[in-house]
Amino acid sequence: MSETRVRFAPSPTGYLHMGGARTALFNWLLAKHSGGRFILRIEDTDRKRSTTEFLDAILEDHRWLGLVWDEGPKIGGAAGPYFQSERADTYAPLIQKLLDEGSAYRCFCSPEELDDRRSRSSQKGHDWKYDRKCAALSKEQSAEHDAEGRSSVVRFRIPDGKTSFDDMVLGPVEVDNQELDDLVIARSDGTPTYNFVVVVDDSQMGITHVVRGSDHLSNTPKQILIAKALGTEPPEFGHLPLVFGPDKQVLSKRRGAVAIGEYRRRGYLPEALVNYMALLGWSCGGEQEFFSLDELVAEFDISKVSRKAAAFDPEKLAWMNAQWIKRLSVPERTARVVPFLAAAGLVSDTPDEKKLAELERIVHLIDDRLKTLADIVEHAGFFLAADITFDDIAVEKVLTKRESVNILDGLYGLLSDAPDFESETIEELTRRLAEKRGVGVGKVVRPVRVAVTGKEVSPGIFETLSLLGREKVLARLKAASELASTLTTE
Repeated sequence: MSETRVRFAPSPTGYLHMGGARTALFNWLLAKHSGGRFILRIEDTDRKRSTTEFLDAILEDHRWLGLVWDEGPKIGGAAGPYFQSERADTYAPLIQKLLDEGSAYRCFCSPEELDDRRSRSSQKGHDWKYDRKCAALSKEQSAEHDAEGRSSVVRFRIPDGKTSFDDMVLGPVEVDNQELDDLVIARSDGTPTYNFVVVVDDSQMGITHVVRGSDHLSNTPKQILIAKALGTEPPEFGHLPLVFGPDKQVLSKRRGAVAIGEYRRRGYLPEALVNYMALLGWSCGGEQEFFSLDELVAEFDISKVSRKAAAFDPEKLAWMNAQWIKRLSVPERTARVVPFLAAAGLVSDTPDEKKLAELERIVHLIDDRLKTLADIVEHAGFFLAADITFDDIAVEKVLTKRESVNILDGLYGLLSDAPDFESETIEELTRRLAEKRGVGVGKVVRPVRVAVTGKEVSPGIFETLSLLGREKVLARLKAASELASTLTTE
């Protein structure tokens, strides 16, 4: 059995989005499950819209997701080059081969002529396809048109009969060739078109399986016919169900899709995205919902991909991300949040061992409150910032009460003289203050929490105060008391 060779061929005219990344993932899984190779090929012939920025982002997104390619940009390989723009010399001789053998012909119909014939056909209620006006031109007639300076394209001659293939996802597919148009395979400037170059590239790179979105299904019979005309064996095809967004529209980089890089910046884990994307149209048949990349490789079977369209649910993705964050150990979770804290100016890019130990204590205290890695700034910012920002609503509800000033001043005195600053000691002193003032502990804790965190919600307050440390807590209690004194309304 020959080695499985699959490819993902993005165009660097935009960022990688969920639909494209899922296609890349399914190709990668198919290759790895069978011990084959995953080729990354860049279709960059649209020179005006292709940019280095998009290319770098696509490569980085693949690395981040763990979909490292076996052949392609930055790595190379025996089947290169892997940029379509560098393969231009390959196509012209093969187009000429099809012309010489009669499998293709030159078409001199101008765009205006085609538009006119298409319009007249439409007015009669007919579906239009190219009428093969130029299909029977002799070499002499073609030469005359050339002499007149008329431009031409090259069209592939669709043969009679039917084209059938066994789709890895959809099952048997058969198309009557009469439904197909004599497609253009070379433009008037000589540049080849997508349906031609993709066949040539797949053949020369030894691609055995092509897995792509079902929006490419209409291209497949044409590509099979071109491959046969060139004397090559077409790969096996599998067409994935499309992914629809919450608006019931197809998710794409031009409509509603969030770039993979944006998910990374928002604090999503690659494990969560890979896990979620794998379940968009695929199931191993059991109850398991969480899969590591290695588990997906072991379980993946393309025949288990559903034929139905998949629905992208951002809330389900967010939930899955939170579950994956919970699965991380405290040291690993800490390492993952450091870049977000550094971006917010709260720590350096490379914290020393002492700071890392402090961060681990903070992350442990925050526990399962993180829905994304970026949430760390909201939940841990007050631990690390020199100054805190008060939530206006919390200030209005809590610090405008006269009782809050008395509580903050009272706890300030008790904590100043505390023998230590452990959470147990702080809790005991807080309860003592509550008993002395004849109120519940919650009445004391509420203004204290706003004073030291700036918010009404935080991790366990006694552990929080202990972790903040005596100096920082006392400074914040004093500052909050002074603020409350200026705001007191009762």
